[in-house]
Amino acid sequence: MRRRSDARPAALGARCALALLLASCDGRDAAPPPRAATAATPAVAQPASVHAAGPGATWRTDCPPVVAPAPLGLDAARDAHRRAERRHELRLREAAVPGSFLRALHAALDPERLARGDLCLAEVADLGELVFDHEYGFADGLGGGAAAKDPRGPFRRVHGGDFGGPETISCPSCHWVGGPNGAGAETDNAFLQGDGERPASGVARNPPALLAPGVVQALAAEMTRDLQRQRAALVHGAGGGARDASDAAVGTAGAAREARLVSKGVDFGVLRVAADATLDTSGLRGIDADLVVKPFGWKGTLATIASFSAEALQLHAGVQSDELIARGAPGLLHPGGAGDGPNRAGADPGGAGDGPNRAGADPADPDGDGIRGEIGRGPFAAMVAHLALLELPLMTPLVQDQVPPPAAPGLLAPATTGFANDLRRGREQFHAIGCAGCHVPMLVLESPMLEVDGLPPIDLSRAMRAPRLGYDAQAGGYPVWLFSDLKRHDMGDENAARHDQNGVTARMYLTPRLWGVADSAPYLHDGRAPSLDYAIAGHGGEGAAARAAYATLSHEERGALRVYLMSLRRAPRVVVP
Repeated sequence: MRRRSDARPAALGARCALALLLASCDGRDAAPPPRAATAATPAVAQPASVHAAGPGATWRTDCPPVVAPAPLGLDAARDAHRRAERRHELRLREAAVPGSFLRALHAALDPERLARGDLCLAEVADLGELVFDHEYGFADGLGGGAAAKDPRGPFRRVHGGDFGGPETISCPSCHWVGGPNGAGAETDNAFLQGDGERPASGVARNPPALLAPGVVQALAAEMTRDLQRQRAALVHGAGGGARDASDAAVGTAGAAREARLVSKGVDFGVLRVAADATLDTSGLRGIDADLVVKPFGWKGTLATIASFSAEALQLHAGVQSDELIARGAPGLLHPGGAGDGPNRAGADPGGAGDGPNRAGADPADPDGDGIRGEIGRGPFAAMVAHLALLELPLMTPLVQDQVPPPAAPGLLAPATTGFANDLRRGREQFHAIGCAGCHVPMLVLESPMLEVDGLPPIDLSRAMRAPRLGYDAQAGGYPVWLFSDLKRHDMGDENAARHDQNGVTARMYLTPRLWGVADSAPYLHDGRAPSLDYAIAGHGGEGAAARAAYATLSHEERGALRVYLMSLRRAPRVVVP
């Protein structure tokens, strides 16, 4: 293997890493398999900061350039075929030696080298795509407790308390509508926080489309820093509310004062400080008292791709990452563990038992399934990198601006179709009836740099798949057309969940991002809306006024609004299943 010319250790290229995966999948040359958990050899999970990127860590710069083929060209078709063949070969090798794929990845993706930036980002993300696509089995830690021996099988569409299912073996099995990393069909719903048996006991959740998560996290992080800066200024008596003079904080140091917190034009309510510096957060709207914008999950409960991914792997596949174990969430980690769900003390998917493998007996194997190190920090960070670099959706109407010639002499040329005028009128209706109040069309990202635990900072404007971020001097940053305010809203009793989730009350939901909505039906948090009309009709609470205004539109006005929303779509690409 070629050594790098600098002082860093030799980096493992994508071809070498993939060769390792393919050649060593017999298990002889790969890293040792996850050790079976025993009471005699307990292990303590390392804290989350063990492999944090060091100060000034950067990605290596001598990597070969990534040349993406034209999205619908012959080279794109060849690339899609190559990826499909790669997945198939890895599945065959995994069938021959279960568990070998993740063992090889643990050897290829050393967390310390990842944190230093010794590997090429594009190659790391490529391996992360394999982690996302992987079909997890019992050798990987699928399920929990004695689920592997349960004669009824390990799967439960209705989750058992906060511990989860599992109800699937892979991420693409639920994220597929509209293309890779897409949404889920109504039949892909999971029923969270249930009793393990009755759908009515759980909270129905439809898989969301995973569109440009890295951009979403970067936006939320900037808003969080902005809001917390305003809080610090208020506490120290310097005002620090919204940047508009009309919204400036009132009061002086030593006196009771308040500030309206606004970031990127989104109003998060009023924060008050008493004369003794006691904070009153009762006036905040759509955000927790910590002022952390959490853009992931239907309820807006998670702030990062990593936290979202770690929770999803546990809830839906029963696979526990080192990230989740380090966080120490008891309800998620232990069958029947404490949590917010209705079955928190009794939802045991496989039996906790009394033996050494009982749930919670080994800190390195909290779910008691006998598998330690199910997803280590290296493979997990690679999957996060893959998700962070996923492309932006498009906002493009169907416009045929070239008239094709007649099919034969003497025939008229075919009629052309264009929806540009409908899009323009639909955009006007979108604003007129109040949709844009919550589904804010565009937010400006000031910096494209994304901070991810365990990796050097990622420049999204350079590393993302196309379509990617682009700088706009007039906007003063990178316009992001996500159609959301990244804030929670009260959606009324008609949308109230059966249970609170991570402290978020039943009627509160994050404003879903409408980008890519043309390719992500069904709609709403529970997937009950087969069409845009049905989704609008499902708005209650703070969305009731827009619902009522939509009902007053004429047939033509509704059609134009639908066309506008249907222009929010994903970039077409060639896919080989």
